[in-house]
Amino acid sequence: MHATRRHWAVVTFGLSFSALAILLDRPALVFGTVGVACWLLYQYATFTSELRRVVTETSVSQSVSRARLPTGSALTVTLAVERPDSSTLDLTVESRPPLSGRGTTAANRTVVLDADEDSGKTTYSVEFPTAGTVAFERPRLTIDDRLGLFTARCENGDEPSITVTQRTPEDVHVGRGGQRTQTQYGSQYAKRNTSGLPTVEIREYTTGDSLRRVDWNATARFDYPHVREYENETDRRLAVFIDSRPSVGNGREGETQFAYLREVALTLVSEASERSDAMALYAVGRDGVTVRHPFRSTPTHYAAIRETLYSLSVEEGENGEFAHSNADFVASRRRNRHANLQADDSQFAARIRPFLSNTGGAGSAVGVAAADPLDAAVRTQLGRHTENVHVALLTSDANRGEVENCVRYASGHTVGTRAFLAPHALFDPKGLAEIDETYSEYVSFERFRRKIGAYPRVSAFEVGPGDRIETVLSSAREVRV
Repeated sequence: MHATRRHWAVVTFGLSFSALAILLDRPALVFGTVGVACWLLYQYATFTSELRRVVTETSVSQSVSRARLPTGSALTVTLAVERPDSSTLDLTVESRPPLSGRGTTAANRTVVLDADEDSGKTTYSVEFPTAGTVAFERPRLTIDDRLGLFTARCENGDEPSITVTQRTPEDVHVGRGGQRTQTQYGSQYAKRNTSGLPTVEIREYTTGDSLRRVDWNATARFDYPHVREYENETDRRLAVFIDSRPSVGNGREGETQFAYLREVALTLVSEASERSDAMALYAVGRDGVTVRHPFRSTPTHYAAIRETLYSLSVEEGENGEFAHSNADFVASRRRNRHANLQADDSQFAARIRPFLSNTGGAGSAVGVAAADPLDAAVRTQLGRHTENVHVALLTSDANRGEVENCVRYASGHTVGTRAFLAPHALFDPKGLAEIDETYSEYVSFERFRRKIGAYPRVSAFEVGPGDRIETVLSSAREVRV
């Protein structure tokens, strides 16, 4: 509770009687100060008594229209207030959305109740431009007396949280040669229970946790329920590599190549979670691995990967021209560098010459890292984990030489590899205006998909909008007819 400027003005007015009593030598004026002080004390006592009743009996409800929405969509928020009858105080209640919310003003999200009003409600809309989980703050109550002498602030009401997701494509096609297929990697891996498994962490109990997982010793130590979280001893490991370079940014907003690849990645997370398989995620940018989640199989780990995928976006930059292969270009650049160093007899050249040779080994790895970050990431991460690892590679066909190198390496170092490719032909900014050219590019992609799918223990899939694939293939059938 705070005193307002008006309160201090009244105090000053009361003290002026005492000042005049001294200046005019009239002691009777002191009673003016006493009278003002008694009146202020009465107002203070009345306000505190009514304030306690209002805070205790006022009901504030803050609700949202849905708990999950895509970025840029309007979320409807309703703020309803009810307070006790015959209150003598003015009440102002303000809803406080997350800082990332856009499209609303303080006046739109505020309910003002005068002394003779008992209830009120307001509805407003707010948008969130970025993905993630956000929470509303508790509504703020501002309570004033009728004379404006005192004011108090407190918080009351609900704190709803929502999950903001990136806009996702609706018709996700995963298949081969225009035929849809399933992305699940086998039903022989059943769910595993958690009895007798090693403990990964002890955390606070949350709604929905099983009581069988409560750690009573930790609960006694921390004076709050805690549960044990286990990691399943699974023989299967799934490493997901998702490309986030500008080369996967073709397409309309919310329907880019990356958006479709992310949907596949989220499906893989759900499948791994259902089977309690250990999973790792690596996001690859132009400078190498930008996000890394090592192998784990706990519920919080799967949730963290989902959160990462929702917040991940394509790196800024030019998409670049589509090329069927960059292997020759990379090899040529390495040969030129090596030739230049052969003619250089400096100590620096002697030290780095072995790393730019074409004889393989560590030198090749460094060269790959500089030119092909996705290939380098696959080689580096798989070199650390060689047992029972399955790989899911999610990228486009913009750099076919790099993709083939990845698949070739993974084929020889993993139990199984799946390549999910978003063909450039289906995301061309020109759309389907030149259907013959689009079909030719799609046929070229299909040959490439079959080529990498022919490697041992490798399955290659196309990922894209189902309606576009159907349009391209239908036009080809009509031409043949």
